[in-house]
Amino acid sequence: MSELTNILEESVARLFNEQLDNAVLTAVEESGWPGELWDMVSELGLPGVLLDADHGGMDGSWSDAAVVVRRCGYAGVPLPVPEAIVANWVAARAGLELPDGPVGIIPVTLAADAFAEGRFGGKIARIPWGRDAAYYLGITSNQNVVVLGREGVDIECEDNLGHDPRDSVTFTDTPVTHRAETTLPVDAVRWLCAMLRSAQIAGAGAKCLEIGVEFTGQREQFGRPLSRFQAIQHQLAVMAGQLATVEAMSAAAFHAMDTYGIGAGGRDARFEIAAAKCRASDAVEPLTRIAHQVHGAIGFTYEYGLHFLTRRLWSWRAELGGAGEWAEYLGRIAQAEGGENVWAYITN
Repeated sequence: MSELTNILEESVARLFNEQLDNAVLTAVEESGWPGELWDMVSELGLPGVLLDADHGGMDGSWSDAAVVVRRCGYAGVPLPVPEAIVANWVAARAGLELPDGPVGIIPVTLAADAFAEGRFGGKIARIPWGRDAAYYLGITSNQNVVVLGREGVDIECEDNLGHDPRDSVTFTDTPVTHRAETTLPVDAVRWLCAMLRSAQIAGAGAKCLEIGVEFTGQREQFGRPLSRFQAIQHQLAVMAGQLATVEAMSAAAFHAMDTYGIGAGGRDARFEIAAAKCRASDAVEPLTRIAHQVHGAIGFTYEYGLHFLTRRLWSWRAELGGAGEWAEYLGRIAQAEGGENVWAYITN
């Protein structure tokens, strides 16, 4: 691990351990945007972890960013920190510097013909924290990175299962405040956000396992801790095995971004990203099922708080494509390469 990785692991863990608990997460669900926490995240520089020092960043790698994103999943952070990391990187690749404030990242390709005279019109569904965004960022079908302002914006507030905003946003003659050509593929935002979800699932899954191990070590039945029963040990071992594969494949995806990047053609990180999201989405069912089962009735109560993690896991499982969609992509790669070449492609 690099020095920056160690610093991020320690500082991000400390921030969220000090600022987030079940009471805070409940308050956010009831009251909305946690502005003070966002200010702390921004002051720590987390949205700019991938930016160079000349632009206020940390000169971090994608593997460094993975540390931040995984911690966001572990703590159930109710903020678009992962999305802000991607938005800043996409903008920087196009030579743009984003304004201050939270960004609403658009995970679909914007049709070039929806723009006229520097304005955009259309409806985009499921924009993370669309209601709280100071501006919106997306990539057009003719490979332009665009930043949209708030003028002419109408919000339909919707939440995912974790009560994190996934809003439908209607843009009517909304001005384009920044625009620049990019070499990134037009679907880069969707792929990168899928990679983020794999790391968030890894983080939340790790916390579920940690809570389960702690609870079963303390709760007693028939005069001994639950963790002494072989059936419970087996269930926790299944969780640990599922989690290990998610962590390994998510880490491989971030490493592939450092190695290959993401491009319009040729070998890039798409295979690893697809594999990571496929495995992470598939692992959510056993991770959440066992997490609740080993807790018994208390695991289903609102007050206990396990649901702050499991509800987000259920949401992230389907977002940006479920396991089936990403498995289909992997199958197409295998078919295109041919049986004798698949292993060489994977290990190249």
